[in-house]
Amino acid sequence: MAGSTSQPILDELVPELALVREASLEPLEVEPLVPQLHGLSGLGVVCHRTKTGTDLGIAASICQVVREATERLSDDPDHPGPPSQLSHVAQAQMLFRVHYATKKLTAAEARTKTREASGVGDRQYRARHEGRLLRLVVQGILDLDREDDLHQWGRALEVGAEVPQSVALYWLTLFRDHYFRMETSAYALQTDLMTAHGQLRNDMPSWRLYLATAVYWNVEFSYLRHRFFRDHGPLWFAPTDEGCTKLNDAVERIEYHDPFPDEFMARLRRLYGAAADPDHDDFTQRLKHARLHKFTLDKAETWLRRCTCKDDGHAELCEVGLVIRNCDTFGETVETEFEHIQNWYRTPRFAAAPGIKDHILNFRTPGRERADAEGAPS
Repeated sequence: MAGSTSQPILDELVPELALVREASLEPLEVEPLVPQLHGLSGLGVVCHRTKTGTDLGIAASICQVVREATERLSDDPDHPGPPSQLSHVAQAQMLFRVHYATKKLTAAEARTKTREASGVGDRQYRARHEGRLLRLVVQGILDLDREDDLHQWGRALEVGAEVPQSVALYWLTLFRDHYFRMETSAYALQTDLMTAHGQLRNDMPSWRLYLATAVYWNVEFSYLRHRFFRDHGPLWFAPTDEGCTKLNDAVERIEYHDPFPDEFMARLRRLYGAAADPDHDDFTQRLKHARLHKFTLDKAETWLRRCTCKDDGHAELCEVGLVIRNCDTFGETVETEFEHIQNWYRTPRFAAAPGIKDHILNFRTPGRERADAEGAPS
């Protein structure tokens, strides 16, 4: 079981942790060592934080876990150590460069500084003392892993153990028909805004084309949000409370900081929704027919030009930057929330109804979204 604190796993992790320390807790330096880090990379707390299965992704997660575990170490009040000597916890934090005294030092300099603070000779430090500090950090990692294990079990109970099938299918409808569609529009809006902003900054004439498509995705996002509220009410229903809050806040900020006031966006939504199957070209023609095309793009241009931020970084209160950041937040939250529940949609319990079995078993399976084009749900 992940999180076991038995003696063998602790002893196995110490030499692996020594390699990570020598690599300065830097993912790019740890990456070539991943094949040697079977114990650390197999811990549940590392696996759950690894978003991509590449060696670099695993290395980044290992470094994050080691750093967090070291920072969380606390002194034992019953064994404070000699008054003239730093505690073992402080020494361990110095060794891993999370202590203020060694944060700006190299790995080699941090080891020297730690040895000096330990009060023991160089030979004794290398032979035994540093190993004790490494074991202390390993124990912190195992404690963190155990907490993560309990959290995962608690999350499983929270989001699927006894949930009625009707609730499960309602969740599936929300993600399929609303959240994922809004995510697609949000990421498209983000991409076109970033491109338009970059090309405008570099005086490339094609920036207007990207701004026009950004306006389309902006209106589609607003339309999908409005449709969601109309059909389900302004209730963000997701596996976690923090997910609900993030979804709500991200949408509110995108709509509050975009180029158009609410009353004008309502007109744009009506033009978008008038088409049975809206697309960019149809929307542009409807704008022109309503004599709003130039006015709409002019408002978007004025809004975009107010951003004077350099490169891809944006000031905290820049409206363009706020829209771009919250598009990212919305998309990441949708993906994270669905990860909590996606596997239990593939269990027999939730695939029992014949009418939904194929849809559930194929849902978001790579390469199988159109496994049966004729029988696929509309």
